[in-house]
Amino acid sequence: MVGTKNNRRSQMTERLIQDSLIDLLKSQTINEITVTAVCKAADINRGTFYAHYNDVKDCMHTMEQDATKELLAVINEHTHPHSLRAILTGSFEVVKKRHAVTSFILTTDQDFLMQFIAITKREIDENNRIKGPAVSARERQYMFEYYVNGIVGVVRYWLKTGLHESPEQLANFINDWWYRGKPVQDMTDLPPEN
Repeated sequence: MVGTKNNRRSQMTERLIQDSLIDLLKSQTINEITVTAVCKAADINRGTFYAHYNDVKDCMHTMEQDATKELLAVINEHTHPHSLRAILTGSFEVVKKRHAVTSFILTTDQDFLMQFIAITKREIDENNRIKGPAVSARERQYMFEYYVNGIVGVVRYWLKTGLHESPEQLANFINDWWYRGKPVQDMTDLPPEN
């Protein structure tokens, strides 16, 4: 792996391997996928795979870490306390760009998801990035859990239904719910799922 990380051909090969793994995840679990299967799907030899990754899980871990870095960069870019919409829009853009990886994380890799949520919470809390109602610290913790789990549910639904709304539209929905407490008038009026 020495000297291979920064050149364009190496990056294209890594992307090919990652895309092939994502395609295989549509029909198999991560534990069922072999290096040989990834190599066959990517039309590369095993030596090429091992020049970049130790095994299939290492490849997936790398993709998860890359997504995490991008998401945390979005959070760290927005330092104003009222930047929820910007943070959400940027985060949803990353989710859309890396939809296959984020779908895997949200549906399969619960340990990674919980770790990511904890990191996100710490980043937001340490810098007081999002202003909400004046409540006790304990109530703020519950509120954060409520909203984060709601956002995770919204993103899961967005991925499941084909990413029809733009990242901006989704961010506006959540921003409105957070700041204006946009009420749901009657749950029986919800349209049926497609």
